[in-house]
Amino acid sequence: MKLIKILTLALFLLIVLSRAVTPIQAQPNGGGAAQRVAYKVGFLGVPCHPQVDWNAANLQRMKNLGFNVLQLNIAWGYRPNDEPLNLEDVIDLPPEMSLTLGDQNRKEARTRERIAVRSEKLRQRIEISRQLGFRTMFHFGAPNVFYPPESPGGTDALLDQCIADEATVARYVTLIKAFHAKFPGVDDLLCYTYDQNAWLCSEAGACPRCHGVPLSERVSKFINTLARTWRELHPKGTLYWEPWELSAGQTYHSVDLLDASCVGLSLHSSIAEVQIALPADRWFRNMLTKAEERNIPVIGELWTGSPTEEMEPYLHIATPLATLRALRAVNNAGKLTGIKEYYGNVPDKEDPNLRMTGIFFNNPDISDESALATLAQPYNEAAQGVSAYWKLSSEAIEMYPWDVSWRAREVGRSNPRHPTTAAVLKGASWQTPEWQSNRRTAFLRTDQTDSPNFWMREDIQLRFEQSASKLQAAIAAAQSVQGKIPDAYKATFDKSVEELAGLKTRVLSYAYHLRESNLADLIRDTAKQGLKVNERNVLELRSLLVKDQKNMGTEEPMGSAITTLEKDLDQFLKTYFLPSAPAGKMENWDSPGFWSITSQ
Repeated sequence: MKLIKILTLALFLLIVLSRAVTPIQAQPNGGGAAQRVAYKVGFLGVPCHPQVDWNAANLQRMKNLGFNVLQLNIAWGYRPNDEPLNLEDVIDLPPEMSLTLGDQNRKEARTRERIAVRSEKLRQRIEISRQLGFRTMFHFGAPNVFYPPESPGGTDALLDQCIADEATVARYVTLIKAFHAKFPGVDDLLCYTYDQNAWLCSEAGACPRCHGVPLSERVSKFINTLARTWRELHPKGTLYWEPWELSAGQTYHSVDLLDASCVGLSLHSSIAEVQIALPADRWFRNMLTKAEERNIPVIGELWTGSPTEEMEPYLHIATPLATLRALRAVNNAGKLTGIKEYYGNVPDKEDPNLRMTGIFFNNPDISDESALATLAQPYNEAAQGVSAYWKLSSEAIEMYPWDVSWRAREVGRSNPRHPTTAAVLKGASWQTPEWQSNRRTAFLRTDQTDSPNFWMREDIQLRFEQSASKLQAAIAAAQSVQGKIPDAYKATFDKSVEELAGLKTRVLSYAYHLRESNLADLIRDTAKQGLKVNERNVLELRSLLVKDQKNMGTEEPMGSAITTLEKDLDQFLKTYFLPSAPAGKMENWDSPGFWSITSQ
């Protein structure tokens, strides 16, 4: 009996020890170590700061962070620094396959001279990338459609190229073959079929080839043809498709129709946009589930550095804890082949967000506390205060109501000197399947022109106030250690504080404008409801106007509003914070108020 007990104990210890030394496999949906993705994709330069040198020093910095794949071009809609956006930007089509280019500006974009300059830059980037051991990826939009700035519009549009036209398909097979012959060092392709000067016919539209034919059937057939062509040319290469602007239902159906032997997917980490505070939504997780069922490789796209489209044109706003949480959420959402930067990287500047990405690549299981401590270590005696600053700035950005409207993006471009008309909550929308379906649930405002409800104004105002409070706390934490920052980090640290203060100014502007408008409406409505004016509302309104004036940094327009309120409440109510007509076409990108959420 004693021998049996000894043997039983020995067997138990053997099982325990064997489990202790067995490697834990990646389990992205919980239970074990986080998965280690094969591809970590970055690229140099961002749309609002494209001049970043493709040199050995910058590439080595990327490599040290853990990146092993480089996208070779910024590939942004307006071609910053004349970066290539389409295959046609670096390839001369044979005369018999060329298209009419339209206006003079477009013809000038495709001259032989400009194609040659772009091609030479691309060759240099391929060469240095391969020298340092990177895999390479070229990003393009297809079919290239020379739509005007406001997009092709609705169902009446007839596009320059249609994927149901055999001539278009033949043209892109020819282009891909020519691209491979001209740039043999490119490993993978990334293709957008919407945006990036690409567009698709609507099945409810006027195109005789596409009318009544589901878009998912047409686009999957097109992508399969391109991917098969690339795989024949490059047996170890993959064409990754970004199904951007398709509805959720269309993307799910498309996955069922893709050729899993040669097509990969590159997915925004949310169906709405890449958003630092809202990563790995239900759609993203569902797409990973469907892709895994068919063994289709997937790359998840998010921000890996401080420059983002959300903050444009700011470059230095440090939110490394939010970056870590977004990376973790995307990595844990399902089976991934890779994680990819969406906007671009600037490795020659101190970037806590980018360094945090490197920390995560090295150890996806790291905790918030350990990651922050590791990140702040180079700041020496200021490390603890810097960690507090980064924690608060991250929380402020996570509090910001990114879901109110697409126009919440590029917040650095908004004008804090808002008008004294009633605050609106401007939406944005385009004629694409996704905008006319899923983004109506992802954003509170899309293309509505009606005034927002009192409670919606209040909700967004209160959330802006929460964000502003965190921003102020972050700035105070940063200022407490500014004198202790090591010289090597001081310039970028100071710039980050300056930009964060600029962000706070804009957030407060939104909050003040929304509350001022609601207060003015409350006071006006008292007469209609047979009530006496609540003096508390009047006092709060005056206080807000004074704060708003200070936040704007100018005497007017708030000076006159304050004087009128003090002298004649009725006149104030007849003059200020009244509804105004819409400002006109949404696509007037350069107008002062375009990026303001609350101003027409």
